[in-house]
Amino acid sequence: MGERRERERHEMRERIIEAALGLFTTEGYDKTTLRRIADDIEYTPGTIYAYFKDKDAILYAVHERGFVELGRRMTAVVVGAANPRDALERVGREYIKFALDNPQLYDLMFISTSTTRALGDDDEWPEGKRTYDLVKSMVRAAMAGGWITGTASDGDVEAMSFLLWSTVHGMASLRIRERCRVIPECDRDRIQDDALALVMARISTAKR
Repeated sequence: MGERRERERHEMRERIIEAALGLFTTEGYDKTTLRRIADDIEYTPGTIYAYFKDKDAILYAVHERGFVELGRRMTAVVVGAANPRDALERVGREYIKFALDNPQLYDLMFISTSTTRALGDDDEWPEGKRTYDLVKSMVRAAMAGGWITGTASDGDVEAMSFLLWSTVHGMASLRIRERCRVIPECDRDRIQDDALALVMARISTAKR
């Protein structure tokens, strides 16, 4: 009986998150109310309060789900990579692709101040840290193997990881916020790919 009840609670929680994800990404976080989420799953707002204390808590769960999918895609794309440098470039391209495939979700994960509020004030961000740590482990392997510049020291790894993350995040943010209008639409994908390739070429060693 206990297992069934736990399963039902899990299923209801997932229904709430799924409904919220759809509404947040189509109607916007600020315009979505708890009543609107409740109506979508055909329950009362009181039911939602049994699972989440407020809308920010639901937003946090939605952003967690986004990081699970991003992590899955980043892990999958490196399968078959020729070397650590190739793996890093693949991850960079997949990161941007994830943002373009899920612009509203990406905004909630990385840009929206609503999510910053939902994260709280303890200066912790476990979902972001897991993703960043994955990038750092790849950078360390690439440096240790002589594929990109650096000594694989903590300082070099941190600096290079931040450089690569800020590069792809900047590209993704400009694209999803429609700030690339200075570039003809037909050229944006090509220029984006060329820019990332140029960054990777600049940090790579002669070993390729």
